[in-house]
Amino acid sequence: MAHDEMITFTVDNVQLTVTDKHQTARSILTLAGLDPAMYDLAKLHGEGDSYKDDQQVIVLQGDAYVTVRTSAPVA
Repeated sequence: MAHDEMITFTVDNVQLTVTDKHQTARSILTLAGLDPAMYDLAKLHGEGDSYKDDQQVIVLQGDAYVTVRTSAPVA
């Protein structure tokens, strides 16, 4: 796949687009406007893989991911 092709996928039902299928969980969470220190990324379909920090994620057209909260501020 050429790097100039658009890959559209969702995170928590929000559509995002990248041009490189090689991403990290951190880059996807940041793109989605979320703090990677507080969330992991999990693939919605398939084997239910979850990714954190700089773990490699291969993003394919139409993939769906959800966020998993890993920490919460203490009041």
